[in-house]
Amino acid sequence: MIGASGQVGWHLYRWLLQKQELVWGTYRSFPLPDLLVLDIADPIQAEQMMKLIQPRIVYLPVGNTNVDFCESHPAETYQTNVVNLLKLASLAQKYKSKVVFFSSDYVFNGQQGPYQEADPADPICEYGRQKLIVENELQQLSPDFLIIRTTVVYSWEPQAKNFICRLIARLESGEVIKVPVDQVGNPTYAPNLAEAVVELVEKDVIGIFHVVGSDHMSRYDFAQEAARVFNLNLSLVQPVYTVELAQIARRPLLAGLLCQKAEKIIQTPLMGSPAGLQRMYVDKYGSR
Repeated sequence: MIGASGQVGWHLYRWLLQKQELVWGTYRSFPLPDLLVLDIADPIQAEQMMKLIQPRIVYLPVGNTNVDFCESHPAETYQTNVVNLLKLASLAQKYKSKVVFFSSDYVFNGQQGPYQEADPADPICEYGRQKLIVENELQQLSPDFLIIRTTVVYSWEPQAKNFICRLIARLESGEVIKVPVDQVGNPTYAPNLAEAVVELVEKDVIGIFHVVGSDHMSRYDFAQEAARVFNLNLSLVQPVYTVELAQIARRPLLAGLLCQKAEKIIQTPLMGSPAGLQRMYVDKYGSR
C-alpha cells in the first residue's frame, strides 16, 4: 500500500488489516503507526522495499490530489503523479505484482456526466490530464492492472483534508463557507470505497472500474446534508456558482460516475451520502 497515510490509502490499509490480510503500508511526510517511510522519488529505496516484500498486490492511492496546486505547479506534480508513479508500476510488473491505481472523474470534461467507463475521456485541468496519462500508460505497461475511478471521497481520516472534514471544522467555528451549486458528482464514503475495491481485487478483475457513492448531487446539496447530519448551522453554507470562486483549475461541472459495471460483480452495496454521513457521525459521537 503505497500512500497509506492519505485518505483512501488509510481506509484500504485498515480494511485489509480488519480482514486479517498481511499488508504493508507506506508514508512519505505524514507518519502513522506501523507504516514504513518511502519516498517514491527514490528509485533505490522503492526497489529495496519491493524486493523485500514482493507483494502480490500493489495499491497506488498515492500522489498530489490538490487540483489547484497541480494546475499552478504542473512540472512538479507531473513528476510526482505521473513519472514516479509509473516507475512504481514498472517495479510492480518486475516483481509480478498486480497494480491497483486510483483515478478520478476529472479525466472527463464534465459536460455530460455521470459517465460510464467507456465514455471518451477529455480532461480540462492538469490534475485530470495527469490521471489520464497514468491510466493510458498503465494499460500499455502491464496486462494485470486495475484502475479505480472515484470522486468526492470523504471520511474521518488522519490528515482531515477532505471536503467534509474541512466543512465541519469551519462550520463548528461559525465560519461562512461558500459551496458551488454547479459542481455535481458522487460523494463517496472512503470505508465503503475500500470494501468495494478490495472485493474487486479478490474477484481478480482487470480493467477500469468506477466506484463511487450512489447519490449524484451538487457540492452544495452535499454540504447541506452534512450540516444537517452533524447538527450544524445550515445558514452558514452559502450557494455560489463555480465562476465566483475564482479557482485556479477548471472543474468538470456535470461530472460523476456510473457504477453498473462494478455493481454486477461485487456484493458490497455502494452507499449514498445520507448513510455515509450518518456512519461518520456514529463513528465519532456514537448513536444519537
